[in-house]
Amino acid sequence: MAVAGHDYSHEARMRAAQEGDAMPDGSYPARDCDEIADAVQAYGRETGDKTVLRRFLIRQAVKKGCPDKIPDDWTVEVESRGD
Repeated sequence: MAVAGHDYSHEARMRAAQEGDAMPDGSYPARDCDEIADAVQAYGRETGDKTVLRRFLIRQAVKKGCPDKIPDDWTVEVESRGD
């Protein structure tokens, strides 16, 4: 499935997960700033551990150069792991 120019096929999600650009199960792809914004918007629908997702999205936003996509009230500290 493609949305707004993004490929959300199962294969693309698994590739993004392998590259660290999605959650391990391929959910919440965050390969660029637009996808990060989409994932932040979808955050409220997450039924699992939101802390893990929030940390992932913060890390991706910093890595991709768009920390402004993260809500101001997300105060999770992101440890520097060299990734």
